[in-house]
Amino acid sequence: MSNLAQDILFGVAVADALGVPVEFKYPDKIDLVSVESNYSDHPNRLTSFGSWHKSVGTFSDDSSLTFCTAEYLANKESNLDDLMERFNDWMKQGYWTADGDTFDIGRTTLFAIENYAYGSDWKSCGMRNERDNGNGSLMRIAPLVFPLLYDNAITDKYTYISDFSSLTHGHKIAVDACYIYLCFAEYLILTKDADKAYQQLKEILKQTYNSDPYFCRIFSDDFTQLDPSLFNNRGFVVGSLEIALHTLLRTSDYKQAILEVIALGKDTDTNAAITGALAGILYGYNSIPSHWLAPLKAKEAIMALANNLAQAYPQVK
Repeated sequence: MSNLAQDILFGVAVADALGVPVEFKYPDKIDLVSVESNYSDHPNRLTSFGSWHKSVGTFSDDSSLTFCTAEYLANKESNLDDLMERFNDWMKQGYWTADGDTFDIGRTTLFAIENYAYGSDWKSCGMRNERDNGNGSLMRIAPLVFPLLYDNAITDKYTYISDFSSLTHGHKIAVDACYIYLCFAEYLILTKDADKAYQQLKEILKQTYNSDPYFCRIFSDDFTQLDPSLFNNRGFVVGSLEIALHTLLRTSDYKQAILEVIALGKDTDTNAAITGALAGILYGYNSIPSHWLAPLKAKEAIMALANNLAQAYPQVK
């Protein structure tokens, strides 16, 4: 039987790795049969190396920074400079990468880590302008459900989440996206039902976001009926949040959810990783296709990290 940490971390990493080979491609250039064939006995080598010329099972920055965050939480550390050190080690030395090679660094994340490396502390290194609202904090934020569910010392969840997001992405839009995402993730853990979690999200947050120009669509009555091609698939944080929630509400298993996100194209790895954490929560580690898990890089290290995180928060089931 898996634990929640395995569900989330592998949910992120497998989805991320599946999306890496077709990142940047338009939807009409993505053949899901070819995506799947990378994981068969006779992979299509023209697509297996794909956009980054990486072998099958290679995860990207989405997973690496998620693992850095999970490790920080598993160690019960309290100084976010320690997490920024991990981010810096990832960028400069390949820490928590699949193969020692750091690739696919978002602009905002890059600038924030460089600011830190040149002397800024965790409170001041992040980017805070309106143009700094990519999905780079949302993609790594899922492990925060553990302290949010368990740590009674956290009395202001929004501020707690804001601190983690603002390490790189400090604008209110990015922070709000992380907050909405983690609220939904919590409700999903507690209900194990996407529809119930979504209704709970609307009941609690609709009044706050119903008239927000960026987030009102998520809380609208017809959100689940919208065509997913309406959502920004190019890395804007609100678009990635919409894609993840919408996909989870319209699919019935991990495999279907991840393939539908990848079929939307462009920022395939990150959108898949953000969705993958939620799909992992809902369906569990054992729902991930075994032929997707088999080639995943660093499986043993990820499993050890997941177990450490689960042991650090034993009350979270």
